[in-house]
Amino acid sequence: DDSLSNVNGATNAVEVISSNLQSSTYIGQGAGRYPTANSCVNDILALAKSDSTPRPFNPSQDLDVVNSYDSVFFLRLKYRDALGITRQCGEVCERHGVSIHSILQNPVTKRDDAAFVIMTEKVPVSSIKAVCAELEGLDWCRGPAFYMPVLREDWVR
Repeated sequence: DDSLSNVNGATNAVEVISSNLQSSTYIGQGAGRYPTANSCVNDILALAKSDSTPRPFNPSQDLDVVNSYDSVFFLRLKYRDALGITRQCGEVCERHGVSIHSILQNPVTKRDDAAFVIMTEKVPVSSIKAVCAELEGLDWCRGPAFYMPVLREDWVR
């Protein structure tokens, strides 16, 4: 049972893994969409202006930003409940070379507003983007798919 798979809505979660604490998960309410959007826009503007203000955690200056990488991915889909959704997800993933590690679907309480999570095996981010684009075009998908790389080393094979 992975505590990060149950995080949704405006809730934030951070998992810290260390040799002393093993794994600790911190979960709490997010700042909200406007404060978060404001911070994101400020960060984007700072990057666009080549702002040289100190960065958090004092990273080295020789960082490379890459748009192409392989990772295990967390993918969350909101959907309108119907027959065959799991099968369609599997077919879409197969078409784009994405292997599914696991699927979590909590019991559906609102047929028009349900969600589930797919955890993938290690794949290129371009494949996940293609899967999301195709799934978002299906009539049962409600809104954009959310995906993010999983940075836990024990998930990477």
